[in-house]
Amino acid sequence: SKKIARNLLTLFLSLITTILFAQNEVLISDDANLIISENTYFKVPGNVELGNGTSGKITMKGNTFEVTGDLNINAGSNFDISNGTFSATNTNFAETSTVTYDGTNQEIKNYNYGALILNGTGNMQVTGTLASPTTCKSLTINNTGNNMYVAEGKAITIEGELVNNAGVEGIKIASSPNGDGSVISYTTDVDATVGRYISGNRWYYLSSPIDAAPISLFNTNNFLWWDASMEWGGLGDYDPWKSFQEANLYNVQGYAYYYYEDTIMYKGKMNVSDYSYTLRKNSGGLEDNQGWNLIGNPYTSVLDWDAAVADGAVPTGVENAIYFFDDDGTGAQSNYRYYVPSTGGTYGVGTNDGTGKIPLGQAFFIKTNTDNAVLNFSKDYRVHNAQSFYKSDDQEFIKLRIYNDYYDETIIRLVDNSSYAFDAEYDARKLFPNNLVPQIYCIGEGGKQIAINSIPEIQTNTIIPIGVDAVEGEYKISLDQSAFDNYDIYLVDNYENVATNLNYVSSYSFSHEGSKIDNRFYLAFKELASEVNEIDLGISLYPNPASDYVKIINTNGAEFNFVKIYSVNGTIKYYNGNAKGPNEIDLSNFSEGIYFIQIGLNDGNIFHQKILIQK
Repeated sequence: SKKIARNLLTLFLSLITTILFAQNEVLISDDANLIISENTYFKVPGNVELGNGTSGKITMKGNTFEVTGDLNINAGSNFDISNGTFSATNTNFAETSTVTYDGTNQEIKNYNYGALILNGTGNMQVTGTLASPTTCKSLTINNTGNNMYVAEGKAITIEGELVNNAGVEGIKIASSPNGDGSVISYTTDVDATVGRYISGNRWYYLSSPIDAAPISLFNTNNFLWWDASMEWGGLGDYDPWKSFQEANLYNVQGYAYYYYEDTIMYKGKMNVSDYSYTLRKNSGGLEDNQGWNLIGNPYTSVLDWDAAVADGAVPTGVENAIYFFDDDGTGAQSNYRYYVPSTGGTYGVGTNDGTGKIPLGQAFFIKTNTDNAVLNFSKDYRVHNAQSFYKSDDQEFIKLRIYNDYYDETIIRLVDNSSYAFDAEYDARKLFPNNLVPQIYCIGEGGKQIAINSIPEIQTNTIIPIGVDAVEGEYKISLDQSAFDNYDIYLVDNYENVATNLNYVSSYSFSHEGSKIDNRFYLAFKELASEVNEIDLGISLYPNPASDYVKIINTNGAEFNFVKIYSVNGTIKYYNGNAKGPNEIDLSNFSEGIYFIQIGLNDGNIFHQKILIQK
């Protein structure tokens, strides 16, 4: 394809409606300036090279500049956008190239810029998203009245120097019920206005994204901090909550604030540095109640807790789990969200939509078992993120949910090197909001109440006690998620003496008397019989599917201790405790559906198999 070189030449395109280049490649050489004037539609059906490596310039004043191929802005080149619409199939910016936006209320295209300069007026709107952020090597914002506006769900990363000559209004990060804007930069002492939306008439746990935020931003009658150095008696004891009396907020410190619906507008220097925070623990009272610290994300983007833990931010003596309190505004269905991070080769997991991606301005609880342990936050833990942290399909966990009008969850997962007791590295303790939300939790060895319970393995004889805490009423428990495909999972109700196979029913319904009961339920696991097991035991069923009868074929001649058939909800439909050998079982009174047969052999083996009854 032919190249067109413009050396030491300014090409003016003015008073022309449409310019269409026929060549597939256009070269704008060093020291050349292509000016696209107003009312001009300029289209290149191919590639455009801007500069040979030292200079070269395009000045776009309007209306449309369309490159159907690639626009390559080479080292030292300049692309000035005052107005109009620009598009290219691919755009490549050298690190030392410069793109300047002039005009009013421009959209900053979602590209990977070299130097980015904002010279215009009004809102210069970032168009990069949280999933695909705008990036640049450096950013300069000029002119009072000009601002870079980062709307909800939009994001930008400034990898090098950030200069804001437009004052505290020169960078605006939005926040609303639809989400937050996100900015990651590395230059200290840069002014910005950072929004933090809070829902109305409820407690909100927050932290400041700017340095030394003034307490005057808040209604101080409803602004509290948590004094972890005080003795805490547990649920219902609010002594550690103290009115905040300082002039300015502290970085990383978490606070509780109660106010009507509003957007807090922090104005000041954005937090971009590494931070250390000393965690406190009182030596008195129960160990379970001490060492709870309220801390927060100090940055203008999401803080990745998994990255922090993996990097060693959490010191020895501090537990890895984090705890969010979600206030519904009435207190009736306020509840805790739990998250245990990926560590030691494990995966991160959360209940009640808990996630390791901590939003801008969000505070959370963490527990230390050592006084004066130092937590370290690095700016490298910042990410642009809008989604909850989801698990992959092959991770071994189950999630139980208890619900009526409200719900709560508990998780059991397999983790190497964990134990059946509470593991500070892998588990999350259970906290209780003391309201109408029913609570479900695991009981570890030693009686510890656990929200996220990591255990080393599942076997046929594995038993996991499940506790509930709820007001008097009717409830359901369901298997919300499971990755244990090789096991039938039974919820056993000790009060009703009922075993329910949660793999085959939507939920188990029960009445609760209205108290905390640690031994109301337990989970039991039965490994599904495989063809190999059937051959080894010499037992098979015929026919299957069955209609009016089923025969037990016993080729090894092993003596039976018992034979029983039970339904998917665990109800025993047939039992013979005197069976000694092959049997034919009458199924004429059975309804259609899935059943399970269990045969106990005198050598201690147990045969399991599913039966499908079709009439």
